[in-house]
Amino acid sequence: MSPLIDIVFLLLIFFAVTTTFLEQSGMDLELPESSTAGATETASILVEVGANREIRFEGEGVTLQQLEERVGALSSEDSARVTVRADRTMEYGFVIEVVDALRRAGAGGVSLPMVPRQQ
Repeated sequence: MSPLIDIVFLLLIFFAVTTTFLEQSGMDLELPESSTAGATETASILVEVGANREIRFEGEGVTLQQLEERVGALSSEDSARVTVRADRTMEYGFVIEVVDALRRAGAGGVSLPMVPRQQ
């Protein structure tokens, strides 16, 4: 019985070590709802836009110009995909400014995630 417990324990350790954990965002955002929202592909670069026009790039506060410079440095290596998580109360025009800065920096694609609307 002891060898069986050893094997189960080793399998448990293997799966615990090889499991990837999703990193949760540092900003408390309320994403917009959509009745057609589906699963979105997670991009390698995360940009968050808070209700008070605060921009975070990979968890660090940046300005629009700094965002463009940092994404530009990453995009030169390959066409980077970017996920922009914006608070639902954020004004639309500012979100477009962020998306424009990302496109000028050479982002390969920009996705805007939503949460499914409760019916």
